[in-house]
Amino acid sequence: MVALTASFDADSEQATTVETAAELDAVLDTVAGWEGRIIVQLRIARPVDTTARRLGLYVGVHGTAGTGTLLHTSPAGVVFSKATPGPDWIPAERILYYYLNNDTEYPQDSEIPLDTVRSATHEYMNNGGHRPDGPTWQSPPEWYPTAH
Repeated sequence: MVALTASFDADSEQATTVETAAELDAVLDTVAGWEGRIIVQLRIARPVDTTARRLGLYVGVHGTAGTGTLLHTSPAGVVFSKATPGPDWIPAERILYYYLNNDTEYPQDSEIPLDTVRSATHEYMNNGGHRPDGPTWQSPPEWYPTAH
């Protein structure tokens, strides 16, 4: 298990350090209680090498809908969580999540159940910041910027 920094509150000048599963749940519970789709950026609090510095998990939480999304960054690139497309989905459709009050576009089929998002964040903390195995992952769509 690694300590993480959680950046999510535009009114706070510092990230929140998360060292236990209960502290991680408290951050996710706080954001789930907010209006709209909010992103929590998780990074290793005390990275030991350059690879660890480049690992990140962007956790989207849409508490009222019970859904969320994941974006994992590593030296290998960026991947999004992947849901099974629903009957009303349009492949090119984008959804907006907000990171520190800034719009961030995600593929529509990246929204997954919030309990899956929560489990993946705990897996990320427990496995040292590596991509969680729990969710299904997909490459970024063509419209997504290559540098994140």
